[in-house]
Order: sequence, then structure tokens, then C-alpha cells
Amino acid sequence: MAKRRDNFVWRFLARVRSEARRKPVVVTLRAMGRERVFEAYDWGADTFVFEKDVWLNLADEERDPLLVVRKSVLIPKTPGFIMTLTKGNHSVAAMPLLTGQLWNLGKVPPKKRSTTLQREIVCGNIVDDVFELSQRDVMVDRLVDADAWMQTLGIPFENIVMADRTESALEHYRCLGQEWRIRPLAWTRREMELVLRSSRARIASRLQYFHSVRGIHFLSYEDFHLLTDLAREDFAAFLAAMRELVAVPEGLNSSNTRIERYHGHHEVELFGVRPGLAINTIIPQLENLLEGITLRRLSEKEVIVAIRRIDRLFRSSLDYNSLATNESDEFVAAMYRHLTGEVYLGTPGEVTSAFDDRRTALPGATYRGGLPDFHAGADNRSRSILSYISANLSHGESIEYVNVYEVRVDTSEELGLGSTREIVYKTNRMPLPDRLIEKRLALPMAGYGSYMLARVAAYKGLGIAFGSYHLLARHDTGRKRADNYFVRNRLQGDSFGAIPRSRFLMPADEGGSEGVENPDAILAVAALMGSAAAQTMVMKRYLPKIPSCRFGEGKEIIEFGFDVHMMREMPVRVSFCSVRGSMGWPETDWSTENLMRLFNFYMSRFAEVAVELWSEHSAFVTLNEVCERFFEGFASKTRAMHWRYVSRREQFDAFKPDLRKVYNFDAKWAFSLWSLERQSRRIDLLRDLFMEKVNKLTDGQFALEANGDEPQQESPAIRKPPEEIRIDLLQDE
Repeated sequence: MAKRRDNFVWRFLARVRSEARRKPVVVTLRAMGRERVFEAYDWGADTFVFEKDVWLNLADEERDPLLVVRKSVLIPKTPGFIMTLTKGNHSVAAMPLLTGQLWNLGKVPPKKRSTTLQREIVCGNIVDDVFELSQRDVMVDRLVDADAWMQTLGIPFENIVMADRTESALEHYRCLGQEWRIRPLAWTRREMELVLRSSRARIASRLQYFHSVRGIHFLSYEDFHLLTDLAREDFAAFLAAMRELVAVPEGLNSSNTRIERYHGHHEVELFGVRPGLAINTIIPQLENLLEGITLRRLSEKEVIVAIRRIDRLFRSSLDYNSLATNESDEFVAAMYRHLTGEVYLGTPGEVTSAFDDRRTALPGATYRGGLPDFHAGADNRSRSILSYISANLSHGESIEYVNVYEVRVDTSEELGLGSTREIVYKTNRMPLPDRLIEKRLALPMAGYGSYMLARVAAYKGLGIAFGSYHLLARHDTGRKRADNYFVRNRLQGDSFGAIPRSRFLMPADEGGSEGVENPDAILAVAALMGSAAAQTMVMKRYLPKIPSCRFGEGKEIIEFGFDVHMMREMPVRVSFCSVRGSMGWPETDWSTENLMRLFNFYMSRFAEVAVELWSEHSAFVTLNEVCERFFEGFASKTRAMHWRYVSRREQFDAFKPDLRKVYNFDAKWAFSLWSLERQSRRIDLLRDLFMEKVNKLTDGQFALEANGDEPQQESPAIRKPPEEIRIDLLQDE
């Protein structure tokens, strides 16, 4: 009993039973195979309906179903709300309530009951000491209405959680700074796998799908591949699966793969393939195959050959090779976003979906009239962030909302103690929200924050693309001393290495629907990465323990925007999202030997990244084109940084911030400037060195291309061009 009394929900129910007026008559009904007794309590205009003794084992039950509905929905113009709490499932109370069996609280006409249940009644569950409300198909106004009413009963809003991450609920609670009240996304693989397993479903055939909250049946390549086995081993099952995919069901106008459901997705959607590509290439070939079978134009052997070729077409059309298996990390993460509907909520300019998948919203504050009403559970760190934002507002500017998130990367770390937070806020002077990143410094050494800011300012002066950084210091709960944190703007774009393939595709009417990539976009990325390489060499990014210069590891953010010359979206600029490793080169002596060691080390890594970029897009650009554009970007940015330096040489040379000697800033900065001049003067030498490294990595292929010769053999990383995957269903294997 003591355990139950510590539970908030138990105390709330006890309060209702003690303060509200109990109806003198109980109702006995048969539901879910047994008789149940219901009691009702009137509390003002509101009525609470409880299954008898439901509170006795409340602490022992995993979930207890809850319903909340306005009385006026059931009987027009009737004030107040109804809350029900039972065992079993929601139908235990829902159907008696709609049919008028519970004290005539409502009697809905039979034709309207289904709609009323789906659209008007908020379903929920009690989990521990939390009321979980589920929106489902209910309008968000009804959900918000139920939430607000429950708070008037004295239920703290931290004890009311929204179970579904629907677009409308997210929009509403984000505008209140209360996204943390919506159930957070899974961010570990184990949590995502649980969602994937629970979504598995069939329609009628032996094909298995992943069924999303939006009603989409996603068919993965691995599950589609079953068709090749069925065609050989169980032709009847194969035919049933084919009909399920592309035959038009009786009474409908389209097949499951052509019935549009939500945001361009269909009832059955081939997962991992852009919708336009699937609907214009793979689906028609499946339809032709089924037609050939139905009209008996194809023998069983020809059918097997055809489905194998379509299978290979599906496989080669995937956005990423890792999506070919249901077990890969990339597949699990991508499918999870589709199942939960998060894929439809992306904001243009996000770094990667994976970054947002790891965010967990934290308590902060709700702003009313520009003033914060802090939430219970908002820690000192979040309060300091909100104070920082308030202190940097312009005259007449006020905050409309702020949401604080923790970016979780360590499964062993308790929520709230992570090193990185993201802040999304909007003021009355912003049409769109702004984003900041707040992060604990990598090293706790005294003066390290000043060392970081000095590096950022110095290299930004030379033209290196860092964001804006500000240093904060405070004493957080659970920490023995004050810690330093920095705040920077979150950069828009995609991290290199995680750019979606769709960014590179041509428009649909120019071959994009068939997987044709735009060479100009690929080469533009190559040029931007060349620019990033020049900046990496100038700031001497280096981690001695690995050793690594951190180039091509996702720290370069490629921003896409509208190109007025190309008249389409193109890569437009590159920025760095991390300062770590800058001024890391261990030797600072001004010698030719040190300089050549530096050149060799960095050019080796630059060549590796250029070759990797070419390998991913080798069907559409040559190695020579990628390397030439890469080095053009390198040379151009080097000259631009050198021009900045010589234009203000005295100021740059005289820059000596007051830092602790342990950081050796003055010597490292002087070496950076000295080597920048040599980098600019020796562009031709660096070009030859870069091409030499590329040639070694590709077994001489670059030299052959540069001379106009054909390479002797294809790189194993080359992807076949689209022309080679357009197949004739009857062609022999």
C-alpha cells in the first residue's frame, strides 16, 4: 500500500473517490468475456468512470486504458468531461459509453459511433505515475483540450505525456517549449529494433512488410528478394504476392503500389528507393511480368529469369547499399524514421537525420509575453542557455518559444549529463526558428576555452569557415566545479559522407527517376571538399594518437542552395562544425623537412577522400574530373586565404592572445602563417604530389585517364550506369 501511495496516479484517484460525489448505482456489464462492475463519480460538471477496484493493483499493472472525452460530444450542449479507467483495452469502456449503457452519459447513433470513437475520444494509458495520451486520428485540438482539462484537475503537466509524435502535436507543443512532454524518439539500435519488430505485418500473401503509423506498408529489398525464391519453389505463393503488389483489387481503381497514402508514399512502398524511381521503373516491370503470367505469354523459366532481373534492378536502385539488408545500422535507423513518421517532419537545412534522431527534448520554459515560466526539471544548464538567448536579443525583440534538446551519443550516460545540447528558438522578429549548439569543452584544462576561441577567431580571420562561437561558464548540478561550455550556431547542410543520393540526382524528366546523377553536382562537391582540404592544411588539424587530420570524417558540412546559373539546387558552400584538432601538427620548426612531412601526410588523406568520392559516383564522372575539380578548389581557397593574410600581414603577425604557455599558441600560429605562404607558393608541387598519391591509390588509372587512354580494368567500386540496368524481361541471364 505504501508503494501505491507514492504513486501520483494512485493519489489522484484516491482524491477523486474521496472528494467527488459517488453515483448510488453501479453498472454491471459483460465485456471481453467476463462481467465487469463500473462505478462513477461526479466532480462538478465532470464525471469519472472507474472499473471497480482498478486502483487496487494499479501499481502492479503495466498499463491501464484511459479515455477522455467532452460530454458535449456525446450529448450536445452538456458541459464537462468524462474520464474512464478500466482494465483490458479501451473498448471495455468505449462501446458501453457510446451506446448509453453507462448511466446514459451518452448515446451516439450507430452510424456515428465509429467516427466519434476515432475522431473525438482521446485514448490513453496509465504507465507508472504518468498519464499517456495518444492522438491517433483525433484532431490535435481534442488532444490539447484533454491535456488542458487534466491540468485544471491539479495534474502537473510533467505527469501528462503525449504518446504519439504526430506532426500536429509536435508543432503545438514545440510552440510552447514543451516538446519534452511528447514521448522521445528511440535513439539506440535496441530501441529502434523493438519498434521495427512490432511493426511487422502481412496483407494476404507471404510477403512481410513494415507497417508505419501513417498506414504505409514498406517493403524492404530483403523481403522483396523472397519473390525470387517463391518463383522457384512455390509458384502459387509467388503469384499471390505479385497480385498483392501490382494487381488492382476488386472495387478499387489502382494497385497497392499505386494507391497514394501520404506525402507521395503509396499503400505499398518499395523502401530505400526514391518514389519517382520506383513508380516509373520497377513497378511497371512488375506489372508487365504479372500481365505476361496472366496471359500465359511466359514460361515458368522465363518468369524466374524476369523476377531475378527485377530483383537486381531494385537492389541497384537503393539509395545506399546498406539498405539491402534489414540488419544494417543504416536500414534500422532509416526504417525507424519512416515508421514513426519523423521522415515527413524534416526541416530543410538539417545536418543529417541521424543527428536529429539522437535528440531528446529536455524541460526548459514556456514563454508568455516574452517572460519565461520555467518547467519543473529544468536544470541550471538549460536555465543558463535561456538566459544567454535572452541577453542577446535586440531592442523590442522577445522570445516566443525555446526547445532544449540533449544530443545523446553515449548509451551509458544519464539523460541530462551529456556533453552536447541543441537549442531551437524563435522570436517575434524571426519568420523561422534559429538553432544553436551548446557543448562542454573537450578538455577541462584551465584556459582551454580561451584557447579554443582564439583559434576560431584567428582562422576565421584567414577565411576558414567556422560558425560563431561564444564561451559560457557555470556550475552544473552533479559537477564538483564550474565547467566551460561554448555556444555556436548550428550549420545548415549535410555532413560529407552522409549526403543523401537524392541530392545528386538529375531532375526526374532528365533521368533522375532512373537514377541518373548530375555530374555538375558531384564535381561541385569535389571542389568544395578541395576548398575544405586547403583550410584543413592551413589550420593544421591533427590528432596525434590516431593519427588523423579529421578530413572527410563528417566534420565538413556541405550546404545546398539554389544556383542561379544552373537553375537548380546545387552544392554552394562548405563549413566546419568542429574546431578540435586545429593547431595539432606536432612540429612547428620552419624547415623544409617539416614542411614536406606535413605536405605528404595531408595530401595522402586528401587523395584518399577524392578517390572515395569518385568511387561512389564513378558511373557519372571520371577520376580525372573529380581530382581536377578537387585540386582547383584547393588551389583557389589557398590563394584566397593567402591574399587575406598578405593584405593584413602586420595585424595577423602581431596577434598574440594572452593564453597559458602550455598551449604554445604563438609558435603554432606563426607556423600556420609561415606554412600558408609556402602552401600558396608551392601549388604546382602540391598538385603533383596530390596526383601522385591518387595514381598510387588507383593503380595508375588516373594517369591513363589524364592521357586520354582507357583504364585497363574497372575499379571494383564502380557502379554500373543506368543503361546497364534497364532490362528486357525475356533476355537470357
